[in-house]
Amino acid sequence: MISTKPKPRTRATRHIWQAYDRMRAAGIDVDCDSAYQTVCISKAGEDDIFMQGDDAAQFINEARAMWNRYPSLPDYVCEMALAEPYTDLWS
Repeated sequence: MISTKPKPRTRATRHIWQAYDRMRAAGIDVDCDSAYQTVCISKAGEDDIFMQGDDAAQFINEARAMWNRYPSLPDYVCEMALAEPYTDLWS
C-alpha cells in the first residue's frame, strides 16, 4: 500500500488558502460555469456579482491558470481566492 503525503504549502499556496478561508468565513460563494461562460459571486444580504461573456471567460481562464500553476490546490479554492477583490464592491 502506497501512502500519499499532502504536499507542503508554499508561500503562494498558503496565501491562496488564506484568501479562500476569509471568503468562506464571510459566507461568500463563487459559482463558475465554463460551459455557459458565467461567474456568480454571492453573499447573503448582498446583490450578486454576475459576470458573463468576455469578463467571465477571463475570470475562468485566470482561475484555471492558477490551478495549473499550483496543482496541489483544488479548483474551487483558486476560484474563491481570485474572486476576493471583487467583494470590495460590497463595501
